[in-house]
Amino acid sequence: MTVRVNKSSFNIREKLSELGRKFGLKGSELVAAETIQDARDLVSAGRKNLVYNGAMGINQRGNTTGVTGSGYNGPDRFFTQMNAGTSGTWTIGQSTDVPEGYGFQYSLEHDCTATSTNAQRYLMTIYRMEGYDSQVFNYGTPNAKDTTLSFWIKCSKAGDISVNFENEENPDQGYQTKQTIHKADTWEKKVVTIPGDTTKAFAWTNAKAMCFDIMYSAFGSYYTGGTPTAEWTALTNNQRGTHCNIDLFDSTSNYVRITGVQLELGRTATEFEHRPYGEELALCQRYYWEIGSYATGNWAIMGLFIAGNGTRAFGSIPVPVTMRSNPVVTFSNLNLHSTYTENVTNLIAYSQTGRNSEYNGLSFEANTASGLVSGQVYRLHVKNVSGTSGYIRLSAEI
Repeated sequence: MTVRVNKSSFNIREKLSELGRKFGLKGSELVAAETIQDARDLVSAGRKNLVYNGAMGINQRGNTTGVTGSGYNGPDRFFTQMNAGTSGTWTIGQSTDVPEGYGFQYSLEHDCTATSTNAQRYLMTIYRMEGYDSQVFNYGTPNAKDTTLSFWIKCSKAGDISVNFENEENPDQGYQTKQTIHKADTWEKKVVTIPGDTTKAFAWTNAKAMCFDIMYSAFGSYYTGGTPTAEWTALTNNQRGTHCNIDLFDSTSNYVRITGVQLELGRTATEFEHRPYGEELALCQRYYWEIGSYATGNWAIMGLFIAGNGTRAFGSIPVPVTMRSNPVVTFSNLNLHSTYTENVTNLIAYSQTGRNSEYNGLSFEANTASGLVSGQVYRLHVKNVSGTSGYIRLSAEI
């Protein structure tokens, strides 16, 4: 039996033209991808934001008033740098002012509370990555990767700011860019894409490596006396603020806020990656962790210590995650308690790991003026005295 099938005619020229149609953003490249990894790279699938706490939701230290110098204040992982004593006075912390419709709850705010006309004044935010996390850029090879930084910014003034990148392997390499705030008191998204540094690799260490800074305002020779370059080259500090033309030090009405900070591989700024709160907190606690006793009369038990003599006791305090390095310890209203209380005068942290540099087990020596009994077991307490909160803070910041 013979079966004949007839197909309606079609225009060959039209069918050929359809082969040239575009498939939308990256569509043609996606169709041509030869491997799963190629396809993932094109659509930025998987984890992508290399910045911790870019949405400013973690604020372990709380908001800080009366800031006149550099330090970690306000939301975790973002370092404020200013010329101490010459850059006015600032309140630094979380603000609920955010761009609408993107899932943000907080921004990092710098709010001027005392002005300055000093010739050497500047203000910037720095983000530092350690060497372990910087290997992904593949710097120091012919395959060094392009990188895109995006963030939202709102400022009381319009004008130019500097956004700079640093390869912190000694001596520093830098890449400077200019960004413009077009309208005061308005949230604007900024996108900065830079090529990879093919000349200088990052060391596999926990020291600072890939860094970027947003210089909001700069005056004087410290940061404005050089010539910026749009290429990776030896960096001097006086190049970092030469694009800036905003004065944020002349009025207590001045402020600047940022949020949605994302650093990702490639030449395209994708939608901000919101991570779960618990995951974001754990990432931040590698660098800083604190516990306090905030209710009057409350005593928070930290661990058990055994006295070696009348002034020294030894024990351990569990930390929630592995810390970057042996932490700097600060504390207030800390004591050893058994049938009586002895105030702690010093607390020294030691690493217990032995085989590597990961600080996930910390032993401590607690010192008192006197009163301990050798061999006696004591509870280490953080206490609240007459409404004054006690605390213990462990900092392993870069």
